[in-house]
Amino acid sequence: MTGGLGDLGGLGDPGGLGGRADAALDAARRLLARGGGSAEVLRAAFEAEQQRLRRQMSVVVVGRISAGKSTLVNALIGEERVATGSQELTFNVNRLRYADTPRLLVRYREEGRPSVEYSPDRLAELTARRDDHLEQLRGIREVLVEFPAPYLRLFELIDTPGLDSVYGEDSLNTLAFLRLRPEEVASTSRRHATAADALLLVLPVRGPSTTDAEVVAHFLGRDFENSTPLTTLGALTKCEELWEPGGPHPLVLGRRLADRILQDAPGMRRRLFDLTPVCGLIGQAAATLDESDVAALEELAALRPDLLSYLLGAASFFGGEDEGAPLDGTRRRALWRRYGPYGLHTLCERIRDGERRVPELRALLAEDSGLDGLRAQLADHFGHRSALLKLHTALERIRRMPQDLAAGVGPRERALLEEAIGLVEALALDEPGFAELRTLRALYGGRLRLDAEATEELRRLLGEFGRGPADRLGLPADSGADALRAEARRRHGVWLNRWQSGGLSGPTRAAARAAVRAYEHLLYGLDGG
Repeated sequence: MTGGLGDLGGLGDPGGLGGRADAALDAARRLLARGGGSAEVLRAAFEAEQQRLRRQMSVVVVGRISAGKSTLVNALIGEERVATGSQELTFNVNRLRYADTPRLLVRYREEGRPSVEYSPDRLAELTARRDDHLEQLRGIREVLVEFPAPYLRLFELIDTPGLDSVYGEDSLNTLAFLRLRPEEVASTSRRHATAADALLLVLPVRGPSTTDAEVVAHFLGRDFENSTPLTTLGALTKCEELWEPGGPHPLVLGRRLADRILQDAPGMRRRLFDLTPVCGLIGQAAATLDESDVAALEELAALRPDLLSYLLGAASFFGGEDEGAPLDGTRRRALWRRYGPYGLHTLCERIRDGERRVPELRALLAEDSGLDGLRAQLADHFGHRSALLKLHTALERIRRMPQDLAAGVGPRERALLEEAIGLVEALALDEPGFAELRTLRALYGGRLRLDAEATEELRRLLGEFGRGPADRLGLPADSGADALRAEARRRHGVWLNRWQSGGLSGPTRAAARAAVRAYEHLLYGLDGG
């Protein structure tokens, strides 16, 4: 029995969805080879899709300028690799990928110009906006950064310039990567981002302002097909800025704000699976805190708590040349930039309690940042269905080939192309995972006529809240096999009755059939199949 959303396999697994997709694309390429030289561009396009499927899943990080995108990327990978700052810095698209040996490769816009490898320590020079070398930056299409960051084993991350940059070309670099035309940004109709398998939308806590709302409206427009809760997560960044001495934890305040945004901002619920609050700055700092910083923080922690709180009230207080404060102003300003007032307060408080070990303090920052939760959400929500999502985006591109690529080919080649597309379409029709994916899309698009309880059950069953049998059945994690089988059989009967009753039609009836098959697959696994 073939797998559903939670059991897809990779391209290296002939029995998994990836292996079946590879075989279908191989057959399509062989078919197109019968068309001779005029069909070569079509065969090459299918080969390109096959190569994309064999690569890691890609997650593109998008948002407004100064939303904290690059800081968030650094925090996710656990290294300060990408340039950050209070002004808009990212000029080009940066593709971060896992490799055992660090490498930096620049790909140029000029057709035929070979890519050039640079020393990895030149990343900021080749990606950050600087007026003294804009011409060099303008010639770059994208920068590939490879290094052994464990988190990048799951998928590659793509850092982009701000979508609403006051420097128009920075925004255009992002839009070119997303394969969107500038005129499409100015309209409410947006084509989906075919260069990415999944999207991480970054919003700062100080908003959404009117400008944020406009950008989000463009980005999450009704025709932006790839932006659904299946493929789009949100991160509410800079939550550390919500901290006030004696007040609630910034992530508590961030969760309240995120829930309010999801409720009030038009289209957010339909487009984002969740908007996760994070303290990106301290998440980034968690990877780089060292003994020299701890020594400096010990001096700050020796201050009276009320005096330290006063100094943390404003950057001008904390970084001023006050002879009564420990450390010189330059050092304090560097600490402020690295940790922010909330991070400094948290670290000094823990140091006062007797903790000065670097690994433990790093772990404290990581936990306080909320990044562990976001990492887990990205891995669980995107990672376990990566083969399915990649194949889905590939199929969307393949379906457009008659319009995009076949204008200059003859009738025979066009007929071969239609037959080749049919081979991949047949895979989608036969694959249970695609039925489940269609069901979730219909659910999030508001096309299912189900009550709230049935809707939540469907989301749970199809893996939106966890992949294990207990997660999908809504039972305690320690439930025994007999209890799991009994509940699966009971719910299977309920949905089978719904499907066969004749009272459902259209997408809702198809969703009931998908639920029946999902419970059958679950029972098959529980019975040792």
